[in-house]
Amino acid sequence: MKNWTLQRKWTYSSAISIFLSFLTMCIILYFSLYNWMIISEKKSAQNTLNEVVLFLESKGPFLTIQDIGRNRTLLNQIVNQEQSIRLVNKDGIEILRINDASNFPEFSNQLSPEFEREVINNQPLFYKVAEVNFGTFSGYVEISHSLENFSQVMRYILIAMVIFALISLVLSALIGYTLSSILLKPIKELRNEMQRAKQHKFSNEVSFDYSTKDEIGELLLIYKQLMHEVSDTINRQDEFIYNISHELRTPVQVIEGHLSLINRWGKDDKEVLEESLNISLEEIQKMKKLKEEMLKLARRENTKEDLQTNILNVVLLLQKEYELIQPSVSIKMDIDENYYVSVQQTALQQIIRNIIDNGIKYNENTPNIIVKVMKNQTHIIITVEDNGIGIPKDQISKIFDRFYTVDSSRTKSKGGSGLGLSIVNMLVMEYEGRIEVESTLGKGTTFRIFFPYNISG
Repeated sequence: MKNWTLQRKWTYSSAISIFLSFLTMCIILYFSLYNWMIISEKKSAQNTLNEVVLFLESKGPFLTIQDIGRNRTLLNQIVNQEQSIRLVNKDGIEILRINDASNFPEFSNQLSPEFEREVINNQPLFYKVAEVNFGTFSGYVEISHSLENFSQVMRYILIAMVIFALISLVLSALIGYTLSSILLKPIKELRNEMQRAKQHKFSNEVSFDYSTKDEIGELLLIYKQLMHEVSDTINRQDEFIYNISHELRTPVQVIEGHLSLINRWGKDDKEVLEESLNISLEEIQKMKKLKEEMLKLARRENTKEDLQTNILNVVLLLQKEYELIQPSVSIKMDIDENYYVSVQQTALQQIIRNIIDNGIKYNENTPNIIVKVMKNQTHIIITVEDNGIGIPKDQISKIFDRFYTVDSSRTKSKGGSGLGLSIVNMLVMEYEGRIEVESTLGKGTTFRIFFPYNISG
């Protein structure tokens, strides 16, 4: 049974359960009916016996056996077709018999208050003796009540119940199989989807025919959502591995080339040695920065919290930070009010910092950054303007792609990895915001970040 399918187990268990329930009901019904009919048979026999005794004793002191023999019609009306009555004297000799439908056992003058059940010549019957006195006669009246019809009826009922029980077993098996097929269909779909996901490494879209909104439907929906997240994670992982390997290829090749150069000539030429080491260290720094940005991108998952961050405080912190690390950079603010957004402070710092870094990095002039905050009816709008080299209009839609850089020949010299704005876009989307970009080549770029706003009260 351990190796049975769930459908087979369900079919067998439901069939056996329904069959046992029906069988139990049949057994209870059979014995209840049996007892009721037995009581009815006893009552019928007792009523007949009482009526016969009453009839005989009510005819007065002059009634004789011959009178009874000549007038059997009245007694025949009292005794039904399944009963026999006989009169027996004190010596046990039969004097008169009314209706020969049932046999009598050997006479005994031991009177019993209850009917005795006997089987004579394969005929089941109830038997009882009562004392009777009429006219000059003093003796006993016996009644034999045949149970042959009763036994035949009960036999038919038993056979019918057995047949119905067998039919119920077959029907319950069919019903169980049908119900299990219907109820297990979504489970089979889920199993097939799991096998398909295993074979295709979660690359296929998950779909189910089952659309009922019940517990199983919720389970399939959760699985579908889970597989979608797993598929997205795997796709992001594959994209990450491909892109990071592609991005690291150049610095690795540069380092490899300079190490080969050192191996050939750098041992004796200090100038070559120093230059190669400096370039290799620069490339290593680029790789470290790329690693840090990738970690930032990975850690931004599940950042939603119920909190309020003051935008002005974040911009002031960034302003002080740049005064220390890049004093030549000018960061101005145009913030008239204290606005709050439902964004983690570190996330908001990362968003604004990466945009500012982008404006500083791709700038041929003295960097001049302006941060503005305003609101409309539904959103807080954070605007970051720079005076950098600008972005071509046909490339604005691509700047948030991972590892994308506007001009490879220019940005490599600036140390760009193409991840900063990708991090910005993902963080903004994480907090249900959006970004708009306007840019003019040679004049600068404006980033507008829209967040659902909350005003400090």
